[in-house]
Amino acid sequence: MTGVRAVLSPGMVLVSPNGTVKIIRSRTANDDGWNCSDGAALDDEDASDPASWTAYTPEQLAADLQLARDLDRISGERELRGGLATWDACSGRPCVLPKLARLVR
Repeated sequence: MTGVRAVLSPGMVLVSPNGTVKIIRSRTANDDGWNCSDGAALDDEDASDPASWTAYTPEQLAADLQLARDLDRISGERELRGGLATWDACSGRPCVLPKLARLVR
């Protein structure tokens, strides 16, 4: 699967919905999957399945984790309890910030 190679590359981090983390190291000897830092290989089909794994560069994962920490830290602030929701309702746009804060929790 040549499309998988273009998306995944050594050093990328795969995170499953239940929190399992795998770091991609290299292609398998048969060139049909990826060797991971935990010693277990993933075939291309499994590694590229969005229901099983979300792929991140280390920088993307660090940025997303920082955003989650920031949202969690400010989730109790007045702006996320109604201030922005009221402003967005008045402007005709639905407010998604309180929903994001709930998801982070």
